[in-house]
Amino acid sequence: TSSAPSFEQSRAMAALQKEAEGMELHLCPTSQSGYKGVWNTGKKNLRYEAAAGSHRLGRFETAVDAAVCYAKYTASGAEAASKWVATCEARRAGGRRRPAATPGSQREAAPAAGLVTEAEGLRLHLAAGTATGYAGVWTTGKVARPFEAVAGGKRIGRFASVVDAAVCYARHLESGPAAAREWLAACDAKSAEAQRADSDKKREEAVASCAGKGLQTEYKGVQLHLAPGSKTGYAGVWVSGHGSGYRVALEKNGSRLDLGRFSDVLEAALAYARYVKGLSRAPVSGGGAVH
Repeated sequence: TSSAPSFEQSRAMAALQKEAEGMELHLCPTSQSGYKGVWNTGKKNLRYEAAAGSHRLGRFETAVDAAVCYAKYTASGAEAASKWVATCEARRAGGRRRPAATPGSQREAAPAAGLVTEAEGLRLHLAAGTATGYAGVWTTGKVARPFEAVAGGKRIGRFASVVDAAVCYARHLESGPAAAREWLAACDAKSAEAQRADSDKKREEAVASCAGKGLQTEYKGVQLHLAPGSKTGYAGVWVSGHGSGYRVALEKNGSRLDLGRFSDVLEAALAYARYVKGLSRAPVSGGGAVH
């Protein structure tokens, strides 16, 4: 059993805030912060972390905010705690982007030129002075998905569009993690569809380019992979270094996989296409292969 708090501990606890955001906070005389589930991180900015068991809930500027998060978690579960983390993060972003408000003033600073302020029926959270202009949205440095939505130090998802990332953050703030995940899935599906359309367009262009060179697009019922810029016109097919025949190879897990050498370019292209399609698992022999 835990021992009774000392006089000094009792006096320190008496000075602690016991309620906030309509929640009764959990005091703990043996905790460094004075609150149960709240730890000092030793960091300069986000000094306090809320945790329940081994589950980290989020990091905060004040012990009271962290204590509120813990109280929300114990009372209503992880989603309520996650919403509070996002609220605190938005509040911090708001404090960075505008000076202290004058008494009675609740007006938000005017958005930077070109920024979208609403999308998908949600008001987006602006943060002037940040790289993206939106709270909870960071740049990744990646080409395919250059923007990432982050709430409470947790990554929500990566996006091709800064507005999509801002919508994800707003959904997380308004409706919780489940709504943010739904939006991420929708954006993933949209991105996949765009990639398929781009792939189809490139293939049509390749077919048109190769048609004038007399290249076949299909052989023995299998669609071949064209590469107009290569010497052979087919992906994965190279002219043998000996000057006769063709070598088939591809990159797999960072290393080159040789599928064999062939005397006929169509047989070589077929070997590559069959392997990519999953019809062949090992280096091909026969059917025009050179031994």
